Amino acid sequence: MKNYKMKDIIIRIAAVLASAIIIWNFITYLSDTFISQEYSSLSHFVIALITTVLTIILLQVALKIDNTSWNQLGQATVKKNILSFLFGFFLWTIPAAIGIYICLMLGWVELKVYTDLSYLLLSMLILFITVFFIEALPEELIFRGYIYRYLNALFPHWGTILLQALLFSLFAYFIGAIYSVEQLQFIPGFAIILGVFRAISGSMWTSIGFHAAIMTATQILGPIHGHFDVAGMFTLQFFSFILLPSVVGATVLSFIYANHDWRRKIPFH
Repeated sequence: MKNYKMKDIIIRIAAVLASAIIIWNFITYLSDTFISQEYSSLSHFVIALITTVLTIILLQVALKIDNTSWNQLGQATVKKNILSFLFGFFLWTIPAAIGIYICLMLGWVELKVYTDLSYLLLSMLILFITVFFIEALPEELIFRGYIYRYLNALFPHWGTILLQALLFSLFAYFIGAIYSVEQLQFIPGFAIILGVFRAISGSMWTSIGFHAAIMTATQILGPIHGHFDVAGMFTLQFFSFILLPSVVGATVLSFIYANHDWRRKIPFH
């Protein structure tokens, strides 16, 4: 693997970013054209699989051109990837559960459940798998995998985190994901959090686990699924879903990886 110059890396990142925007807009077109307005978990799952397959094809082509392996993108052995994924998942789930409890106890949030437990758990499992394939895996592969790795060859970790967050926000804008002030506030911050987790842990699977957990919880509470009625949703999401898991997660990771060098660049060889 040769040591790329800045121009080479910028061209590669721009090509992958533009391709990702095309893929997501194509997926939106497919969804709008072939799927009815009423929510269907099966249709959602099929669209999710198509998204992941197209993303993997894109990155396989990009890596083939560069004669680079997938291991360069913050990957390890299957066992380590699974452990990193579970680590990221629980870095969100445990603080979020504590946050939900605090919000309910203090009366900041009211939660009504309209579904029995067994059906709710099944719905959550199906949604979790779908979220994994439709956004957590493909988005992390591209932004905290490929783009992060290539940026980190030019910039230290802290600079890489800011730049990948900017590119993620641009991506979100061009696929129509920034449709409100709340989204404009959420997406750049979310990308920074995921970038921090990727940087400190050294594995994009940590950010995949965190991403899948928070998006599953956020979506399962939405009215489209009909399981919950939530009063105080903004407080719940900000305090329990974002603030606590981000602070706790970053603190835990910084403690485990105490020697992480924020100024380090990792050039290609």
